Amino acid sequence: MASIQNAVQVMVDKLVADMEGNQPLTAEEQALVSNAITKLTDNAKLEQAVVAVAESHINDATSTLQQVSQSTGAALQTATESLTQTSTTLDTKSSKLDLLDSMAPNLNRVESLQATNNALLVRPLFSMTPIDTPNSNATHRRATSVFAVYDNSGETYVVRPGFTHNANTEQCRLEYLRLSANGAEKTTTHTSFVYSNAFEQNPASKIYYYGTSAYLPLASKNNAADIQYEIVYSTQDSQTTAVANYGGVFCKSSGFTSITKPKQNLDATDQYGVSTSTNHSYNQVGVLYDNAKHCLVMVDEGTSVLVEKYRDGNVVTNTAIANAEELQAYVDAGDFTVVKFIYHNLQHAHGIHYYNHSETAMSSYGVSYYGYFGRYNGVTKMGENKYSAHYRFTHERRLEPINYFFSCSTGHYNSHNSPDAEVKIVLESMAGEILGMYSYHSRPYNAGYDNGLMGAAVSCINPYSGAGIINEHYTYNQYGLGRTCRAF
Repeated sequence: MASIQNAVQVMVDKLVADMEGNQPLTAEEQALVSNAITKLTDNAKLEQAVVAVAESHINDATSTLQQVSQSTGAALQTATESLTQTSTTLDTKSSKLDLLDSMAPNLNRVESLQATNNALLVRPLFSMTPIDTPNSNATHRRATSVFAVYDNSGETYVVRPGFTHNANTEQCRLEYLRLSANGAEKTTTHTSFVYSNAFEQNPASKIYYYGTSAYLPLASKNNAADIQYEIVYSTQDSQTTAVANYGGVFCKSSGFTSITKPKQNLDATDQYGVSTSTNHSYNQVGVLYDNAKHCLVMVDEGTSVLVEKYRDGNVVTNTAIANAEELQAYVDAGDFTVVKFIYHNLQHAHGIHYYNHSETAMSSYGVSYYGYFGRYNGVTKMGENKYSAHYRFTHERRLEPINYFFSCSTGHYNSHNSPDAEVKIVLESMAGEILGMYSYHSRPYNAGYDNGLMGAAVSCINPYSGAGIINEHYTYNQYGLGRTCRAF
């Protein structure tokens, strides 16, 4: 018996020959017929039938085709039932697939709730690495207040004010540092002695007592994406023992000659309700930060035009500001954050005394304090000459203030009683999102001694990495107790 391919070819040839006189098949039509018959080769019975027809074995072909018909009918019936079941299954699965549209926001909510639950866990702080040198001499005292920016990388950029001025003890310096994300070390990027009787325009080793500082992520003039952390000063413009010679604001890298004096008493409020401070006071400074351009913005005292201050220099714009209403409209149309600089000689930030509810510098041992740094319930307590200041630089590259709540509990100590003490910290975004909760527990080193200044013992703590600084200031005849810490 010839193969089905030969039989097909014979049939095609006959078709062509029969239609040559009238309407012969085109080449495409011949191919279609050939392909159609070839598709039937998967059925052995049908192949036998076709071959039988081609060889004129009609009886064999008839019998074989009957078997094909019966087999095909049964197969079609089975296929129909299977298709019906499959269709029902697909309908069911399709309705379930429709749920995917509503699952996405639900999954996001679950992740958000999980993150919130994690943030609500109070995480204990562990001391890691000393960053100060302990000494019984009071000249080794370190201020407990800080200006801190928590970078989304986990690193923290900190200004630590000098505890005293007109002194040459190394630890009395005004210090600018970078804290590693793992809390293992700090890198001092710059230090300055603080003087009230000496002045350097580009401070290499000393800075004027009458001034404030910040440590900020600033772009370059020609590239808003080129962001690096830069020390920014607000200081006098000449040496004097008075406080009247206010000079303005300048970036350390671009130098004193880039100093800009903001127009006096021309203020605006940012999106968080924090107002700038342009009263030319040496210890109260608040400057606008542009979250789109990553620069400081202020109205120049002499020209009344906006000046953008980058880490490598200034850009003098063509935008003139005549009054506070125009400045506020400019701020409302953009994305701005007010940065509150910190006073160079802020020894201890202010907190509220548990016993009498008075707000005072947290400088007393064995006293319980509570309070916050930031803006809460319409009241701003950030930087300047009374408070610490805490900001975060987000993954979206926005500088945002955060609320730093604290509460410490410590008992009175005497020769027979040395109670333990604990301070708890809560970090919260301005939108009310809990960023982290932390606890530091202290036990006296010797009977009859206190636990140190516990109210401000946790100077800073980065919510991205859990790395920070602990400094009780003084404990058991020792100063210089600052060290890095980490929450696990």
